[in-house]
Amino acid sequence: MKIIKCLAVILFVFSTNSCKKAMSTDEINEKASSGVVLIMNYFYYSVTLPNGEEIFFNGIQDNELVGLTDNEAEAMDKCSGASGTGFFISQDGLIMTNRHVAKPDVSEDLVIAFLKDLKRALKAKYSNIMNDASDKFYSYEGNSGVQQEYAEIYNSYKQAREDIDDMDMNDIDIITHTKLFVVYNGSHITKADDLNECETVAVSEDESVDLALIQLKDEETPEGKYVFSLSKDDNDLTMDQKLFMIGYNRGLTIAKTSEGEIQSQMYTGYVTQKGDGDKILYSIPSQHGSSGSPVVNEQCEVVAVNFAGWDNTQGFNYGIPLKKVKQFLKDN
Repeated sequence: MKIIKCLAVILFVFSTNSCKKAMSTDEINEKASSGVVLIMNYFYYSVTLPNGEEIFFNGIQDNELVGLTDNEAEAMDKCSGASGTGFFISQDGLIMTNRHVAKPDVSEDLVIAFLKDLKRALKAKYSNIMNDASDKFYSYEGNSGVQQEYAEIYNSYKQAREDIDDMDMNDIDIITHTKLFVVYNGSHITKADDLNECETVAVSEDESVDLALIQLKDEETPEGKYVFSLSKDDNDLTMDQKLFMIGYNRGLTIAKTSEGEIQSQMYTGYVTQKGDGDKILYSIPSQHGSSGSPVVNEQCEVVAVNFAGWDNTQGFNYGIPLKKVKQFLKDN
């Protein structure tokens, strides 16, 4: 009887250790790459002014609002585009990624500064028009019809200047409008139907947690796509622990092969700095486009989500630690 019990214990230990067996880079890539998606986001911004009017723009460059217009259709037509990485975490089409991938941020301070400059410029412009109208009014003395026209111009721009002067540009509402699509690993993009539309489900409100959840519109993970699981070990990663990352560095630029197939890339590295609770640093190379990539251990379990790197270097990058990821999922 004791022999049978001992044998059972040995088999249990053996099976447990087998589950924890370290996998090779090829094994992890073969197992999990189908669950990593290339995210394509097309977006623009709208600002509701204090008087209720809306203006639209596509981004900020050199402290200027790019594509500034009062026509939303025009903003949609000339929207900006960005790419990132995401990975399936459930069978109902839920995909985890970074907040800045799902909802590209724009500096409210820069927008407000631009609008204040615009306000000053418009007031100056309207004042010049008023001065010109006043000069023309007196130059046509005796011609009441023409004077009436210039009086109306003067009063119209005087009211417009007063309306602008009353606007508090600190009291504005900026909204990000996005159209999200994902492309599956191993697929081809030949037409619009090859893009799979998604919707944003949750975005972290914590500035230190750059995470978001998006979901396929049909709420169903395609058959055969790998669904990632989170590591059950919440303890901090150890120094020099080997890690793997699957993602889409540079988006379509690198992902699209000569045959037209979309292929993810896989990179390995090691934990290089003791975590501070908000982020972990590792020596996995990455570039723009790999934001939102799953970072897994040798058992192919997610231990972090890639979100940032050092400018001008590919060698060191940051991931959001597992505890933060689990808390985000719990809250949403």
